[in-house]
Amino acid sequence: CAPFANCRNKILSYLDSNLVVADLRATNLKERHWLELKRSLRAQWHVSKVTLGDVWDSEPAKNKAVFQKVITSTQGELALEEFLSGSREYWETLPVDLVQYQDKCHLINNWAALFSKLNEDLSSISHMKQS
Repeated sequence: CAPFANCRNKILSYLDSNLVVADLRATNLKERHWLELKRSLRAQWHVSKVTLGDVWDSEPAKNKAVFQKVITSTQGELALEEFLSGSREYWETLPVDLVQYQDKCHLINNWAALFSKLNEDLSSISHMKQS
């Protein structure tokens, strides 16, 4: 019967969409990401008041590629933010070993370790930029 089939199809659609919804919940979506989703999906919802019903109405199973693009972008941005935060914390708390030079000034001791860490950070940023 038609009403049963319609209800069944709607429930199956919700189950398929649930994977996308779970990814949306797991990522750290910011307002700009919701705006991008709204624009890409041509959705009519208000970004500050998005509900689960609004997401389901935008057919996540059908528009999975659009959602995945934003989710992947968000995950990459989060990884970059975490890396930069860790790097900033490292450099802000790094104790610099100074040695007296001819009773005139202080020089930094162990430049090799500093340059090694700088090269490591630059390499990591370069890899992130390429991905």
